[in-house]
Amino acid sequence: MLVIDQENDRALLSRQARFVPRMWSCLAGFIEPGESLEEAVRRETWEETGIEVGEIVYHSSQPWPGNSCWCRVS
Repeated sequence: MLVIDQENDRALLSRQARFVPRMWSCLAGFIEPGESLEEAVRRETWEETGIEVGEIVYHSSQPWPGNSCWCRVS
């Protein structure tokens, strides 16, 4: 997923310790059984970054291995 701010001019990216310098990625995660896509975005963003997500605007989805959703942070 790609979390963006309300102005659509900043994206929330993360990195793993094993990444080469200056390598970043979108956030990723799994949907738990019975969980909505919006709930998964909120939970995964909090678990991976500690940032609370406001309104979620669903853009589109595609099967793995690509980005699965787009959302806006308010």
